[in-house]
Parts: sequence; C-alpha cells; structure tokens
Amino acid sequence: APVLVDVQTEAAAAPLARAGAAIARDIDRGVGGGGESGYHNPQHFLEVMLSALYLARLHKLAPERTQRLVTAGLIHDFHHDGSRLGAEPFRLETLALQKARPYLQAAAVDAAQCHKLETLVLATEPRAGVPFARACWNRHRTGAAGEVPSAALPRALEHLSHDADLAFDAVLLAEADVLPSVGLTLEHAETLQARLAAEWGTPLGRADKLQFTDRMIAEIAVAQFFIPNMLRLRQAYAE
Repeated sequence: APVLVDVQTEAAAAPLARAGAAIARDIDRGVGGGGESGYHNPQHFLEVMLSALYLARLHKLAPERTQRLVTAGLIHDFHHDGSRLGAEPFRLETLALQKARPYLQAAAVDAAQCHKLETLVLATEPRAGVPFARACWNRHRTGAAGEVPSAALPRALEHLSHDADLAFDAVLLAEADVLPSVGLTLEHAETLQARLAAEWGTPLGRADKLQFTDRMIAEIAVAQFFIPNMLRLRQAYAE
C-alpha cells in the first residue's frame, strides 16, 4: 500500500489509485496474497511493484504510466494458487484479472485503462505472453518484422502490436516480475529459491539457479541497470 500511495501523489488517475489501494489493503488482510511460505506471496507482489516503480522512474515514464505499471504489478499474481505452469497458458493471469475486476469497477476505472491493465498482466505469462511482448517491442524499436497475434494468444495482447509505449511497458513489467526471482543478494536469492522449491514441491539446486540467471541476463532489454548485480550473483552461485 505505501508504494501505491507514493505513486498516487504524482498521478492524476485517481480511480486507478483507489482500485490499487483497495486491492493492496485486502492483500494485507490475507485476501488473494498467495501462500505465506511459498514464492508467490505478498512479498513477491511488493518486490515486483518496487522493481516496476524503480524501472519506470529510471526510464522517466509519465506518472500515469508509472501508476498503471505499479498497479499491474500488484494485480499480476492476485489470488495465485501456487501451482506450476500447467497445460493451460494464461490461466493464472486470467484468474488474477477476474479477481481484480470488481475493485476496478468499484473505483470507476475507465475502460481504456482497464484494457491496458489487462494487456500488461497477460504479458507477464512466461511461455507465450513475455516472448510476444518482447517481439512486439523489438519490432517497434528496430522496425524489424515481428510476430503477429495468433489464435493461441488472448485478444488483449493485440494492443502490443500497434502501441509502442504499451509494448515497452509490458517488457518492463515482465522484467520487473523476474528481477525478484533472480534476487538482489546471495542470501535473498537462496531464500527465494527455497520458497519456489517449496511451492513447486520439487528440489531446486545451484544448476537450476545458474540456468535461470543466464537466461534472464540474455533476455533483459529494459532493466540493464540490474545486469552487473545479476552477474555478481551468478559468479557467487558458480563458485
């Protein structure tokens, strides 16, 4: 909730601020915050929000975009059930949006804002959403031919094909989502690894962490500020 209040002082989109604050209050009360002992818990929500806020300010985004990103970071795992990625893509992201919708409606968040929030949250889905967001942003950035929406993707992701700012924001949020997974310090990284192993019910070792960290270092597009620290963590894990 303090993160949302901080952004709210800068933004003119009061309905979005009210909706986010209401969701945050319920999470603080134990509603929709996942399991306390697992990886997807209120701490993860907060770390994603803080990462999104920092990256938005680093890139000097306008207050309304910043607030939307922070709110999407809060929503993206709302009511996460602790399950691993299953056969049904976008299930957890769709669940989060369904659970967030009453808060958005109660705060009178307008349809355009809701559509952008939906796009951002769906773009955090790691198997199809994130790669598509990256392809769209790369096309906007370089002019190179990129992927086009297919029947396998939710219709809301089509917005990324023609809205360069939203595509950038989607990549930013996706990277804000994985930065906490890598960790800030070795102790933090190992705590997160243990929580993820407990949530998944499977052991995760150093090789798993190194593989994940290497993939993130290779994929990072807008959060380059964090790469030196990621490299230090990788070295610590490799030793």
